[in-house]
Amino acid sequence: MDVATVRDDFRRTGVMGSLLGSVAPHLLGWQDRRPRGRDEIRASQNAILERLLRHMASTRRGASLGLGRIAGSKGLLVERFRELPVEHYADIASEIEACARGERDVLFRGRAVALAQTSGTTSEAKTGERYIPQSRRLLAHHARGGAAALSRLSQVAGPELFGGRMLMLGGSTRLERNPAGIPAGDLSGITVSRIPWFLASLYEPGRKLALESDWSAKVRGIARRLVHADVRLVAGIPSWCQVLFQQVCEMGGAHRLREVWPEMRAFVHGGVSIDPYLPMLREHLAPDTWMMEVYPSSEAFIAVGSRPWRLDEGVAPDLELLTAHDVYLEFLREDLADRPDLAVGAHDLEPGALYRVLLTTPGGLVRHQIGDLVEGRAPGMIRFAGRVKGRISVFGEHVEGARLAEALAEACRATDSVVREWHVAPVLPTAS
Repeated sequence: MDVATVRDDFRRTGVMGSLLGSVAPHLLGWQDRRPRGRDEIRASQNAILERLLRHMASTRRGASLGLGRIAGSKGLLVERFRELPVEHYADIASEIEACARGERDVLFRGRAVALAQTSGTTSEAKTGERYIPQSRRLLAHHARGGAAALSRLSQVAGPELFGGRMLMLGGSTRLERNPAGIPAGDLSGITVSRIPWFLASLYEPGRKLALESDWSAKVRGIARRLVHADVRLVAGIPSWCQVLFQQVCEMGGAHRLREVWPEMRAFVHGGVSIDPYLPMLREHLAPDTWMMEVYPSSEAFIAVGSRPWRLDEGVAPDLELLTAHDVYLEFLREDLADRPDLAVGAHDLEPGALYRVLLTTPGGLVRHQIGDLVEGRAPGMIRFAGRVKGRISVFGEHVEGARLAEALAEACRATDSVVREWHVAPVLPTAS
């Protein structure tokens, strides 16, 4: 995969900072609420939708959409809401610019506290870098998602998980204040900047190395810093972690990472399919390493693994949607993409069906299409299936990114190979 794609995946997931920025509520006894069954999921989501609409009704965007009127629709709330058009980034670009200027009550009540950079290289308009304004409620939502993942991990890994260092491997966490004084940068930088002082000792690679923008220098620095450390958890995109693991092994005079970090208990992954990287992870990590998949984005923390899984299981379990976390989730079947009124809620997902993801969030997004595809597995359950723009469909074959990853993983198993980088493209016939 090319550098731009990896960067997009990282900025879209924000895995690293979101996790450690949420350790505090976990350690203080935060409870992981999990609505069960269709009726419970529907009730939770409908309550969230009404609350969000009432909160946004008095904002500039809310007034233009008539959200207050919809919120008062009683039994017709969802039906009236689905009459609204699907929103794309370009549709609210002027409102986002107003938020960036420090204006109040534009997308949400109050002023933006940060701007999370999200990649535009896969956007329909190829608009370049984009920013998602962050409200206090949205940042609290991100923290709850990370807390849910860590809570589930700690239930199986035990308190020993927090007995050593926790490495969050990603891009630079540097934030720059814009002319309005609002900090802007990757979501991980925004959330890492909120780590409480009493948990800072757990966080690696430390603030100085986290700010480093030169990837090679960052990897060398992290390896030097942690080669003799007691690392218990690593979170990151597998392709990035592979480079670090090799560097740590070289400095530690070892062949496998588990020889250098014998107490490592957990690996948190997200943003890309784990399948092609399982041979590499099995080479470096102990078979009983606990794994946890997460599905966050700059727009919202969407799902976490329904349970932690052992590396030797070989297959990640389905993702469980965070249906009680202050975000309203909708799913629009890919074959009905021109009928947003037919979107379904998290409780109505059909197994095997492919959906586009729509989000309504405490950050002021309303039926916002983020460009991801997911496969329905059961009510409240999905698998990440790639990006709308990341599929191969030269002749209408619609081969999704997840299917490509599965095929690559199968090829690796059949040939006893390990993936370093990969790229897929169609080979078109040429005139003879």
